[in-house]
Formats: sequence, C-alpha cells, structure tokens
Amino acid sequence: RGVQGSRRFARDLAIAMASRLALQSSRFGTLLETGLPSALAGLPCTSVPVFRGVPSAADRRQAFATGSSCARRCSSTAAAPALLLPPPPRAQPHLLGAGSPAAGIAAALALAAAVAASAAAGGLSLEQWERRRTSGVRCEQVDLSDEEEYVKSQEHLLQPNLHNPNPVVVPPPIQTLSGHQIRHRVVLAVIGLPLRGQAHITKRLRHYLDFFHGAHTSLFNLNDFVDAENPDEALLEALRSHFEAEGTNCKRHAILYTTNSLNAAPLQWSGHSKSRRRWMDNVLEKELGAELHLIELQANDDLAHSSMYMAQHNFAQMFDTPQGLQNHINLYKQRFVTIQEDGTEDYLAYIKVINYNSKVVTCNMMQTFLGSRVARFLCNVHPYRHTVYLSRCGTSEFSETQRIGGNSSLSEPGKQYALRLAEFAHFVVDKQHDDFACVSLEATDTAHLRKLLINAPFSEVTRGGEVLAFGDWSPISSSDAVKTGMRLRRLQRGQDRPFEDAPDNVEEVIKAVGSGPVTLIFTDQSDDDEKPPVYARLWTSALKRAKETVEHFKHPIIRVEGDKVWRQLDPREDRKLNEQYAGEYEGLTLDEIRTRQPQEVELRTFDKLGYRYPRGESLLDVIARLEDMIQHLESYQEPVMVVAHLPVLRFLYAYIKNIPREQAPDLDLPYHSVIKVTFDGARGVQETRYSLGPWIS
Repeated sequence: RGVQGSRRFARDLAIAMASRLALQSSRFGTLLETGLPSALAGLPCTSVPVFRGVPSAADRRQAFATGSSCARRCSSTAAAPALLLPPPPRAQPHLLGAGSPAAGIAAALALAAAVAASAAAGGLSLEQWERRRTSGVRCEQVDLSDEEEYVKSQEHLLQPNLHNPNPVVVPPPIQTLSGHQIRHRVVLAVIGLPLRGQAHITKRLRHYLDFFHGAHTSLFNLNDFVDAENPDEALLEALRSHFEAEGTNCKRHAILYTTNSLNAAPLQWSGHSKSRRRWMDNVLEKELGAELHLIELQANDDLAHSSMYMAQHNFAQMFDTPQGLQNHINLYKQRFVTIQEDGTEDYLAYIKVINYNSKVVTCNMMQTFLGSRVARFLCNVHPYRHTVYLSRCGTSEFSETQRIGGNSSLSEPGKQYALRLAEFAHFVVDKQHDDFACVSLEATDTAHLRKLLINAPFSEVTRGGEVLAFGDWSPISSSDAVKTGMRLRRLQRGQDRPFEDAPDNVEEVIKAVGSGPVTLIFTDQSDDDEKPPVYARLWTSALKRAKETVEHFKHPIIRVEGDKVWRQLDPREDRKLNEQYAGEYEGLTLDEIRTRQPQEVELRTFDKLGYRYPRGESLLDVIARLEDMIQHLESYQEPVMVVAHLPVLRFLYAYIKNIPREQAPDLDLPYHSVIKVTFDGARGVQETRYSLGPWIS
C-alpha cells in the first residue's frame, strides 16, 4: 500500500517491475548502462546499484537498503513534498540488449529499488504512480487513502502475475466502505434547545456512519472550548488539525454539539442565530474548504418528553426544582432562533427533526451521500429508552459437530433451552420482572432443597401461599442468580417435559420434585397483575433452528385502543437475521476446509471482516444487510427480543454498545444465555446477562 521506508514495499515493487519488464519485452535482456541514467532521470536518489550477472543475496539486500534509505532521506527533507514524480520507466527495444533472464531480473531489481525510493517518498504505490504518470501530479496533491479502501483479503488479487500482468488497481467499493468515497469535507452541527437529546443523537449518528458506512467521524463538544482564550479560534484550529491529519488519522467529517447549550451560547459556533449560522458557513468554506450541514432538534415540552427524558437526565439533577430547570431552558430559548423556512436560509443544507421521528424537514441534504444517510437515520432515532434482548439459537445438530452454516434442527440441549427461553420471555420480556433465575438440580442435589426453600409469611407483598428461596445456593447451583427472597414460579420435572406452576408450599414442592432431576424458575416477588401491559416484539431469523428456539413462546392478546389489539411477542421472521452464508463451505468443518484449501483458512484469519466465503458472504455483507434492522430498532420504544445467530448478534450487540465493528468478531456471546441491553439519552447503556442453561462445554 505504499508505506515509507518499508523493505517489504521495496521487495514487492521489485518483483512487480521485474515481471512487467520481462512480459513487455520480446526477449529477456539487461538495461544498457547508457540507458539507465535517462530511465532514472528525475528520481530523488541516484545512487542505485547496477548488477551484471546473477545478483547475490548481499546484492539484493544492498538494493533494497538503498531504496529504503533513499525513501527515508527523501521523506525527511523539506523539499520532499514538492518532488515531481516521473513516469515509471517502460521496457523499450533501444534499452534492451542480449543477456540472460537472471541479468534482466537483476537490472529490474536495481531499477525497482529506485522506484521504491521515489514512490515511498510520495507515499504512493507502484499502481498509483503508474496511473498518474502522464499527469505530472506533485506529492502534495496526492491523497488516495480514502479512495483506496478495500478489504485486506483481496489484496493478493491486485498483484501482477503471469496470467494477469495488469490487474485492477483497486476493486469496486462496497456498501460498508462507501463512507470512504466522500470527496468533500463536511461539518455537521447539531443545534436546538437544551435537553433535546443532542449529545445522545450525535454519538449514535457518529457510530452509525462509522459502523455501517466506514465514514470515520470525530466529535467536537463546544463546551470543551468555552474556557479557551479565543474559543472560536481554538475550535477552528482543532477542526483544521482534524481535517489536515495524514495517514490513518485522515478524516473528512466532523460533528459539533453541546452538552450545555446555554454555557456555549457566546460562541459563534453555537449556531443559535441566523448571523452565527451564516458566519459558520462562510468560515468553514473559506478557511477549511468544508461544507456545513445543520441538524436542528425540536421537541415539545409536554408531559411525555419531560417524564421519559428530561426528568431522568443527569443534567436535570443540577437543579433543585423542576422550575429551575425550566427557567434555564427559557433563558436559552430567548436567544435561540430556529432555522427559517421563509427562504432566507435556503442557502444552507439543514434538516429539522420535529418530535424525533414524527416529522422531518430537509433542505439541500438529500443530494449528497452523507446528507441522505444522515437524514434517513434521523428519521428513526430518538433519545427515549430502548430495551433489547439478544439470544443465540439453541445448539443445533450442526453446531455440535462444529459444522458451518446449514439449516439443521435443534439438538437435545437446544430443545431444553427453547423451553427455558419461553419461560424467560414470559416473565422478563412480557411481565417485566427484573430478577430471573433458572436453576437445574441433579438427583444428588434435590436432598438440599428443604434447607433452601421457605414458605413466605403473609404480608402485603407476598400475601402468603408462596415459596421463597433462602440461604446460599452456590454449592448446588452453577449460577449465582438465585438470591434470598426470590419467588419460586415454575418447575420442570426431568429435562424434556414442559414447565408447570410450582406448588404454593415447600412440602408440596419437595413431593413434586421427588428424586429429580429438576429445573426451577425464580423471579422477584412483584405481582404480575398489578403491572401495566408492556408491548414487546420478537425477531427471529428464517432458519429452522431459530424458529424452533421460539416455538414455545406465549402470545397473549392485549387490547390497545378501540378495536385494535396487540399480539404479544408475535414472531417476525427475517432473512436479514440469518447466519452468515458460507457458500461452497456450507456444512463443512474448519478442518475439512483446511484440508481442501488451506489458503482460505489463512485469508479468513487474516481478514475476519472482509473475507468472503467462495460464493458466500463476508462479515461486511452481514453488516450491510443489518442496516435496515438497526433503523427499525432505533425507532422502536417497545422491548425487542432477537433470536438469531452468532455473527448477527455480535454486530447488533457491538452497534448498541458503541463498540467498533472491527472488534465485533471477537465478542463473547455464549450459548443458552440472554443479554439484556438498555440504552437512552439520559442514562447511557446498561447490560444484564442471564444464564439459562443447559451448559455447553
């Protein structure tokens, strides 16, 4: 890829040049001594060795070291950025003479060392240099880091070989890397009254652009610059450094936001008036050559918004009374001028989000890649509470034999998990119990039950007729989820029988359990009948093992309004949640793949995200098909339970928790467990894990 001072880079260039010189000439030969100076004219370093005969290992090392040292000297000089890169020398008849193939390769190695020096000084690969050989582009004008983004597992296909001496320079872009195709610098500024979710939506937007489109974006909080001597100039210089960073830190997008709007109001960058917005647009265009996109968040101060978001936000805790908070908002409201829709600000690119996903107004946003993606995302996002339950399918027949993909049924442990997951869905997802424990006891453990269960005394909470957990369950249970005071709700005698309601006293429980084995379900003591109904959704993949995992779920009918009804946890099957498709390797084990095509296993290990199974999918393809699901997930306020497969759940989990997608393939999501993740703009992200069993070694 053109790393300065890299011996590996010089070696690859030497091989490429040798191949091209040999293939483009009618016969092997060596460069004449008189032709070499003209071929190397204009190179930044002229001390390039010329070999006659077969070069030794020491000679080759000298050539590579010369190229590397030239690159280091060129890159360290002040004049290096202004070097004019010459065209790569072509093999022509008058430069070729009679000689052995080894002599021709020796000359090519020497020449390639000089090529490496010049190319590395400009940060260019051989292909980039050759593509620009007729344009006279100078080093400071070359910026291909974003343009050349492609998956690493395709890199070997871009090298010259006997069958394809002139390969494509860069493969076509794919959706999940499309953010690197943005050619213009863009600054998004999020404005609005306090406590409208600016910080939360800004961070979700940044993560969405990075996760699904590879559009790496940095955040700038205006409040971080308030105490500077010249806050507006300090933020401008921070943006300048951001946009002018080189190499892997080079980014084309930034987002401005505030965590305290009133505190940042003195800054021109606050954008709370027409004059400030015009100033921002002019400064960004003149100083940075960047475009300004404005995002205004509007939300009514009604009871729903106040109770669901404002009252629970950490910022609201700074005020002694709700009226104090409202006075703070009113003070900023006196200064704030909404973006005008009378034509006076139509020169701006902006989007107004009114009551979040209720209404959206756009102007000059939809004709750009970034603007259209931002507008679509903002049509769905809101700062209110989201609750997502993630569960892998139960173990399948293929998973027990470590085979990839397929559409096999559940194994016996998987069927047991399906029964337990139905109990979890009923008590936690449907009835909203906070505490839940599923405990399996073998025959040898059931003798201890009498010491670990007690009859609940009559009270307003228990009302008698209940069996509660008591004492330390850890010696007989691999789970520490059972706590004193939790209520025994259900039990399963044996492993394959359905669950049944637990008896209302300890003696009856001991009698029902018998000699075991038994599985017990505990929850907190809250009464199901006193809780208002919570509408919940269920998503599954379209594969057999996913549908079998949820086949025992209950689907009670809840009255909504008028004649409308809601079918609780009504399964929505979607192929977008299917397992990563392995193509030709479906049904094979990793060892079988390694035996057939060991290089494919190496490529997969080398590039987990980008590697695509032959006639199958890559993990980047999986990310692309999940984008629509994420848009829906962001828009819902009802709890959602997702039963799917490991690659899919890893990306859903990583997205929700703001984990970079590069780390997702290594996340630990064990079998027969449920992960509950809640997130909103007031309290951030919280996670709870429930282990249901049976345990898989």
